[in-house]
Amino acid sequence: MELRLNLGGYLQRHGLTAYRLAQAVEGRVSPNTVYTLARKPAQRIDLSTVGEVLEALGRLTGEPVSITDMLEEAAPPAPAPSPDPLAALRLDPARPAFDAANLKTFRRHGRPVTPRPGPSAEEVIAQDRSREPR
Repeated sequence: MELRLNLGGYLQRHGLTAYRLAQAVEGRVSPNTVYTLARKPAQRIDLSTVGEVLEALGRLTGEPVSITDMLEEAAPPAPAPSPDPLAALRLDPARPAFDAANLKTFRRHGRPVTPRPGPSAEEVIAQDRSREPR
């Protein structure tokens, strides 16, 4: 079982804002720490920070606040579905078949441009291997 500190949930349940709590702990806890704790549940936190936050919450709500009021059980992450590695290779029946006659003809200054084939992958690798190392 994994527990985490959910300050944001506690603030919502008691009608408080992170800004108001940051003002209450001003000078003892950084406002950025308060906003971060309110935004997402904390996995790890300094105990002195927890003590300051609990005291400030007690002053704001007028009732004693315990650490257990903010603890919640973290749900284990759901296992991600394993993607089918061959799904991209399967043909989509709704997709039209490739037709070379439908290719767009590129024109440069009114003249058709025909692409010239470049070097093969083997030629590029051989050329790169013949270079001196940098």
